Amino acid sequence: MEKLLGFLEKKSIIILVLSVFVLGYWIGVNSMQDIYRYAIVGAVYELLWFPFLMLFFLLPILNLVMLVKSKFNFKRTWLYALIINCLTIFYLFKMVG
Repeated sequence: MEKLLGFLEKKSIIILVLSVFVLGYWIGVNSMQDIYRYAIVGAVYELLWFPFLMLFFLLPILNLVMLVKSKFNFKRTWLYALIINCLTIFYLFKMVG
């Protein structure tokens, strides 16, 4: 576990980019009225929904753990990735409710 956390500490920008991709994916999916209107878009959606759903749940937890581990250092990208994850959560709750 320590090796994984050490690796992620060095690669915090990857987590930030993944957070932006997750937000962009869910905004893109929710902006379409009929996701299956075009076959290729429906196929891409079917391939990507589960990995992005897992990232939706795992990234905020990972960001929070790494933010606490870095002793709330605001110079790292963990806080910004966590803010983007919170925006994703609020966006999806707004779209569902």
